[in-house]
Amino acid sequence: MIRTLPVALCAVLMVSGCGSRLNPMNWFDFGPATPADAVASEAQMTEIIAAANSENLIAGIKELKAEAIPGGIILRAVGVAQTQQYHSAELVEFPTAEAGVKEFDFIALPPEVRAPVGTEATREITVAIKLTNYALDGIHQLRVRSASNVLTVRR
Repeated sequence: MIRTLPVALCAVLMVSGCGSRLNPMNWFDFGPATPADAVASEAQMTEIIAAANSENLIAGIKELKAEAIPGGIILRAVGVAQTQQYHSAELVEFPTAEAGVKEFDFIALPPEVRAPVGTEATREITVAIKLTNYALDGIHQLRVRSASNVLTVRR
């Protein structure tokens, strides 16, 4: 009995690392997470991006910087949300007819429940995007829009 217990524990530990039916951790599991879970969240973000209206645009932009890195730049924006608890912020490219200009919308998801306004420092959101030299070919101006203002940086 004394020798069989450690051997049985070692066998259970070895099997628990695999995805087979022998794994006791899989006995009551409904299977691994499917790619549909990830697709649903991407679909939700696509829907929000498509409906980039005044509700999803950040209230205002405080700062916009383009920092050079090897092979491109990092465009970093600091915005202030309407209330606390805005999340999942992104810079989403917005099509523009102006030549040499690349424009972005600064969007963020609103809180699911009513959130306090709080101080400006508690509502700040920083977001960044990497742009390659290839993507910036012919672009001399980068513009980021919010609900109340637009900031621009030149290359």
